[in-house]
Amino acid sequence: MGALQNALFILLGWVLGLLSQGLIELIRRRRQRVELKRSLFIELEGVRISLAAMVYQIAANNGAVDRKLLILVESILRTDKIFPELGPIADQLSHMLQLSDVQLASAKAARKPGALGLKTIPLPFLNSQLSSLSLFSTEFQRKALKIASRLSIMNEEIDASNFYHKKTFESLSEQNHSTVVVNMLGCYQNLFLVGQPLIDDITVLLSMAR
Repeated sequence: MGALQNALFILLGWVLGLLSQGLIELIRRRRQRVELKRSLFIELEGVRISLAAMVYQIAANNGAVDRKLLILVESILRTDKIFPELGPIADQLSHMLQLSDVQLASAKAARKPGALGLKTIPLPFLNSQLSSLSLFSTEFQRKALKIASRLSIMNEEIDASNFYHKKTFESLSEQNHSTVVVNMLGCYQNLFLVGQPLIDDITVLLSMAR
């Protein structure tokens, strides 16, 4: 009987050891996930602000600013707590929202498209932590990977727009200059069309618990 009890105690100790290791690993992964999400969300909040500013800049350049876009950009700038210097810009957009539809349309018509010096938007933390996304749910991983992929495509388009921008300063024939300008404005339009959905994707990810 004593031998049997000893064997049971040994077996129980072994099982408890396994459970203890599993619990420790679970706690470690949970802590790692919390720390990773905190840093990731800080980066994504900054990226969302940069995207909102870019989309608004392109829309203003193309005369495409409407009430819906103003509400979107103003709300992003207004709710941000990392960059307080954005408050005055949000105030300006809030003032524009008080304009009538006719006044907004008049302001849009007065704008003529021109060249913009756009900057690429880096995503270093997320790109360096792609292998760690397995700590999160499948939907969280899918959304994060989509954001990284779309932003990479946008940065390529930004590089292309800046290439055409520089070309406008070269000595070109009138026809070639017109072609360069068309290509540059086409890049801006592509960025505008991709930028807004990407902002929405980031907003959704920031609202996800894990």
